[in-house]
Amino acid sequence: MNPIAWDVPWGRSTFMPAGCLHWPVGEKDLLRQWVRSVAEAENGFTILMGDALDCARTHYRKHIRSYQEDENSQEALDEWHRKDVRDLAKELEPIKGKIIGAISGNHYWQFMDGTTSDQYLCQLLGIRYLGPYAAIRLDFRNQTNGRVMHHMTMVAHHNGGSQGGRTTGGDVNAALAMERAFEADIYLVSHTHRRHAHKETILTLSSKGKPAVRERMKVFVRTGAFLKGFKADSPTANAPHFPGYAELRAYRPTDLGWVTLNIKLSQVNPKKAGKQAEFRQDIQVSY
Repeated sequence: MNPIAWDVPWGRSTFMPAGCLHWPVGEKDLLRQWVRSVAEAENGFTILMGDALDCARTHYRKHIRSYQEDENSQEALDEWHRKDVRDLAKELEPIKGKIIGAISGNHYWQFMDGTTSDQYLCQLLGIRYLGPYAAIRLDFRNQTNGRVMHHMTMVAHHNGGSQGGRTTGGDVNAALAMERAFEADIYLVSHTHRRHAHKETILTLSSKGKPAVRERMKVFVRTGAFLKGFKADSPTANAPHFPGYAELRAYRPTDLGWVTLNIKLSQVNPKKAGKQAEFRQDIQVSY
């Protein structure tokens, strides 16, 4: 894990994480709508939560890599996947300066040199590759003097260390379990193609001045998906039939889209300044 810091302008900001794009088979119009939303949002920023490409799952990659005698075929497959990555990078180009970085998921391609399609996407966009587990400090800066007024902590993992649950409750609990390993304000997890946010408020003590009990909000987010789980078809006995993964496993339909976190910071004690100042963070969720 390589902890990083990300600057955010003081006041109001809009965070729109996105996972499971599954390019190029995902919903392209929805992806473009998300890109426009990030570009136009007030102090908008985002993070890529894994499965940006609809490439091979882990077991399939291991099976392909186990055969070492046909480098020409591997080179051809590499170039095929590189083209998909280049096409996705063009779609994301308008917001590359607003992307914190990219988490690795379980759908990606590993090239002959050992790097992955996720890493190649980061190279093309000039953004950070964050690996499977990222810890990010959001530094909220005063735009006039550049001073950091407040900070929040965020952790992100593609599957949260578990596969989630078949039920909504199990899926929420799997996301909440991330708190056991890391103390943060925002927890991000993807993978299950569900889209929801759960807010928990805890009590804590003020960090400055006379001790006082304060409320602190934590937010747990499943970041949704851009890939339909079911597709319209009419299976017959006379033609091949390739049902989608959700149909095969009798999953619920995919909740397409993303979660938006609207972050507002305000001062608890307006009369105090400098080191004595305390700030309140409010996070509103929309879909």
